[in-house]
Amino acid sequence: MNQLTVKKVEFYGDETACVTLDSGISKIQVFCHLCEHREGDKVENLLRVLDAEVKAAYLSDWSAEVKRQKSRERIEQTGPYSYVGCGTVVDRENGIIQVNGFCIEIGDLPTEDPVEFEIDRLDLW
Repeated sequence: MNQLTVKKVEFYGDETACVTLDSGISKIQVFCHLCEHREGDKVENLLRVLDAEVKAAYLSDWSAEVKRQKSRERIEQTGPYSYVGCGTVVDRENGIIQVNGFCIEIGDLPTEDPVEFEIDRLDLW
């Protein structure tokens, strides 16, 4: 896995921070506790979730055009550290998806095909 670049760290406690990460494709903000990262640091490209819901992005009998549209990678912030979107399964056994250059350990995955997700909190460890 490649690395992510820390673009910004906003501490709101001695060890807790909002960290902005850049994948080279897009940027996101994640929660970080026991944060020792600084702007410009490189970090492992493996984020984790506090809680998430995942489902198949489409059904097998849908048309190829609809499958293409529904499987487009996207990640949209819905609140502090929470996101919705669609990602590609890169390691089903370990529950890892990739979306816009970010690898996310999300848990049990229902399929090898693209998945839609709703993440309550995205964390950098």
